[in-house]
Amino acid sequence: MKKNNSFNKMWISHIDISNTDKNKVVLQQSPFKRKLQFSVLFTLIFFIPLIIFGQTQKIKTSIYFDNNKYDIRDDGYQTLNKITDTLAVADIYRVVVNGNTDNTADSLYNMKLSLNRAETVKNYFVEIGVNKSFILTNYFGEDKPIASNDNDEGKQKNRRVDIFIYIKHKVLPKHDSIIKPLIVKDTINLDTTIYLPQGTSLVFNRNEYLELKDCLEYIETNNPQSILANGISLMDNNGIPISSCGMLKVILKPGCTKRDCFKIPVKVRFPVPEDNECDYCGRNARVFDITTNGSWYDNKSKKSEVKIIKVKGKSYYQFDMYCPNYWKNCDCKVKGPKLKFKIKKPYKIVSVKVTFECPTTVINIKPERRVNKVVTEIPCWKGAKTVLATIIDDKGDTLLLQEQPLNDLPKRTMFSRCGKIENKHIGYRFGIFPIAKRDRYRKYIIRPEFLVKKTKS
Repeated sequence: MKKNNSFNKMWISHIDISNTDKNKVVLQQSPFKRKLQFSVLFTLIFFIPLIIFGQTQKIKTSIYFDNNKYDIRDDGYQTLNKITDTLAVADIYRVVVNGNTDNTADSLYNMKLSLNRAETVKNYFVEIGVNKSFILTNYFGEDKPIASNDNDEGKQKNRRVDIFIYIKHKVLPKHDSIIKPLIVKDTINLDTTIYLPQGTSLVFNRNEYLELKDCLEYIETNNPQSILANGISLMDNNGIPISSCGMLKVILKPGCTKRDCFKIPVKVRFPVPEDNECDYCGRNARVFDITTNGSWYDNKSKKSEVKIIKVKGKSYYQFDMYCPNYWKNCDCKVKGPKLKFKIKKPYKIVSVKVTFECPTTVINIKPERRVNKVVTEIPCWKGAKTVLATIIDDKGDTLLLQEQPLNDLPKRTMFSRCGKIENKHIGYRFGIFPIAKRDRYRKYIIRPEFLVKKTKS
């Protein structure tokens, strides 16, 4: 049976193992030492819980083996090829491979046989392009049967390798993706209100809208995924992170009209988050304009003022847009505890991007003094956080840390200034003191084995 080679460009990012998984994980255990209790303790010391972000999903499947064999059968290849087809449309965080046997031979032999079966499946993934350092291999011998070993049917079910794949589907809009208004409504004030997919609304003078409606296009970026897809970062012209209430670009098609600005300013409204913790800016929000280098600035004019209004009981940030064809960003500056990223020399950091869902922020950090370290200041926000980075190695090749949850990176867990989460700890102690689990930590380590070489597009 031929292997599916359509998966050669797939990359797996780092993820920790969920402590809710019922399987006891065995790491580097000798097949002749079956001290599973020690292995479980070892795992709890070195692994933190899996933090689920977005539409994170765990795929589980199993393949089966002939008696006393560890070669993959044809039906096994069919199962694995179906998996790789699924993985091609997903972000993959981790693959866990667990080998098992029936009780036909003695326990020491079965432990070795289960290891060989797990290694065979691991080699399959490696051969189709998966970085082997991100595949976790476990082997349990005859200790984890799922059926009775008293008959042939039960023994066949026990001669298996269980495969767990952690993925997160994500759909990003295309770069500068033009969107169409979902709803257009006229009001009794002779205004026309249009509503965009991510919650933005624009209030036009009715007559002006009727004149220009076929000339207008809209780009809306109200979440980290659409911000990244449009190649935008949320840093001001002094390198200070800013938090976005919403971003919009209204485009007037070239040649459609001689007009450069609106006769009557358009009122732009971004919804205020219902969760107060996600409403970071509040009444400090201002309208920022974009510079030629992609940073943002507040021109400190009255045109940059933002009001908070209520429409039918719902709160909105509102400001006036006078001219189209420019990005308008409802923002405020942020500051908080230090956030550091480091990689060992001779690797050099080009940039590190960190996204925050609550509130919406995408910060692009670049090195200042040391090429292998970047530092910024950001509040201890809750909610989903991801990281991606661009690195250069000693040969001058560009490497990528592809987007993954921030807390999946190795981190310094001690002395973090960000608050702990509901008195939970991450699974080990410093002496008699439990180490608190936190929304984020002060320092993260980018390991070279997490990186993939950038391919030419």
